[in-house]
Amino acid sequence: MRDDDDDEAEFQRLQRAVSVHPSRVKSRRKRDQFVKVPLWWAGQAAQATGTPKAFVWIWLLHLAWKAQSNTFLFPNGQLRAHGVRRDTKYHALRALEGAGLIRVTRKGKKTPVVTLLYK
Repeated sequence: MRDDDDDEAEFQRLQRAVSVHPSRVKSRRKRDQFVKVPLWWAGQAAQATGTPKAFVWIWLLHLAWKAQSNTFLFPNGQLRAHGVRRDTKYHALRALEGAGLIRVTRKGKKTPVVTLLYK
């Protein structure tokens, strides 16, 4: 397992690799912009700013990428390992669902199934 210094060095290397001045980018069509965020960094940023719900939506994107699908299971355990409580997850899911960004299928106390909705 890499230590924090190795993680930070890798993060900085990735940032330098993708930093291109906008005047040098030639695009034939408009595209969505993306950013790579190391999960360890997102977790620390969420903790430092007191916004664990922000980590929930980043984790949703990670799970969708990992599942290679917009629909996936969303268990509590992995978030708990990053310091996010289940009630925080619940409130974040409700807020994202209310905003029309996700759909959540709940069946009692079972792990919810989340679908990311792209407009």
